[in-house]
Amino acid sequence: FVNTDLPACINAKLDRYFEQLNGEKVSGVFKMVLQETESATIKFVLDRVEQNQSEAARILGMNRGTLKKKIELYKL
Repeated sequence: FVNTDLPACINAKLDRYFEQLNGEKVSGVFKMVLQETESATIKFVLDRVEQNQSEAARILGMNRGTLKKKIELYKL
């Protein structure tokens, strides 16, 4: 059995990230995680609704203008 809940996946990814740093100093991890998960979530939902931005915005719980800005920001 592999634990695939979201927090477990994020923890596993962060473990690998910190292991690869080899003790190197790092900052901005919170912002990095938010941006990575936000862009992946938006892309996933857009793909699910065949790029219908109105439907994606409804599912994501944001207005269409905000979604459009995030699509541009993340180059989706």
